[in-house]
Amino acid sequence: MMPRNSSRRVVAALTAVWLLQSAAAGAMLPFIVIWAHRVVDLGGPSAGVLFVVQAVGEFAAGLAAGSLADRVGHRRLLVVSTAGMVVGYGLLGVATAPVPAIALFLLAGVFESAFHPNVFALIGDTVADDDLPRAFSVVRIGANVGGVLGPLLGAAAALASLRAVFGVTGGLLVLAVVAECVLIPRTVVSQPDDDDEPEIPPGTLRALRTDGRLALLVLVGGVLSIAFTWWEADGLVLLRRQHALGASAYAALFTIGAVAVIAFQLPVTRLIRDLSTRAALAIGVLVQAAGLAVLLLAGLGYAVLVVAVVLMSAGQMIYGPTLQTFVTRRAGPRRQASYQASLSITEDVGTAVGPVTGLALGAAFGSVAVWCVGALACAGAGVVARLAASSESEPESDEVPAARAARS
Repeated sequence: MMPRNSSRRVVAALTAVWLLQSAAAGAMLPFIVIWAHRVVDLGGPSAGVLFVVQAVGEFAAGLAAGSLADRVGHRRLLVVSTAGMVVGYGLLGVATAPVPAIALFLLAGVFESAFHPNVFALIGDTVADDDLPRAFSVVRIGANVGGVLGPLLGAAAALASLRAVFGVTGGLLVLAVVAECVLIPRTVVSQPDDDDEPEIPPGTLRALRTDGRLALLVLVGGVLSIAFTWWEADGLVLLRRQHALGASAYAALFTIGAVAVIAFQLPVTRLIRDLSTRAALAIGVLVQAAGLAVLLLAGLGYAVLVVAVVLMSAGQMIYGPTLQTFVTRRAGPRRQASYQASLSITEDVGTAVGPVTGLALGAAFGSVAVWCVGALACAGAGVVARLAASSESEPESDEVPAARAARS
């Protein structure tokens, strides 16, 4: 186990890396549809193919990426993942036809599947057990800072040309690769244990089959991701049926949510540090459910939407680091990336299933029904999350560092 100062330097490096990656994604995301229409002749719904193939690439590769990272090293796979995104997203600036654009999005999705699991796995490799919630909170802050800065950088680049947006994206990802190589020491690469105690081999699917609590939490994460995507991806269409809402006002709500995380993530983490895992998970999920329920009152004005967004962000501040900490403790030293990749699948499920189901529910029953179903689904997920952690067998806080120290 690294000394605390050294582990904090690694966390700072990972925070910088995620900030750059998040800024890169935020720079290009608002312009992908218009770029697809003007440059590569993918207009209207056809532009959605790009997002679908990206999600397919992340989901399919994510099943193998965790197992591969646990075998060859988390730092190494993180560098490869980010370099692959440089190629996939950076070369979009020179794509002029649908087939190359789709192929590059698929390539980028394959490499991106390994990014988040290995960031979290490296935290599990280097951070003492008691410091895990704070470490996961810090990297979440970095991601949200990048989410705020990215669209500003993308808008500035778009003043020159749409191709320049992907140049900015590629440049930010190159900086992330440099930061990974320079700031993250090679000594944190995950190595097999030296003891003779049998352990379940790494593998994302194997982890889901053999660990019932992990499977339940992945189910919970999928429900939360789908419900949140109804707001994130379909919100503008659905809310316009309740309240006159412009695109810029809608986009501002995401900035408000990100700023809330930046300002309050660490205070919230300190506030809940004495709560049990099951209590923190349940409370966080229920707070997100409350945020979705507040959207039922969207017709009362913009202030109601701000309250809803802050509640949803607060819920994620509570259950996000808590869930990552629980999974890290449960994974053991040789299965960190496999377990984290299992959780990452939930985001892919939300991306693939959420937008379609949200619009379908809205068309059939109205936007109010979408928020009702979302709130109730999240509340049910909170109950399941509490059950999954109710008889948890997490190691005591001094056991995990000792186990990791054996391989240092």
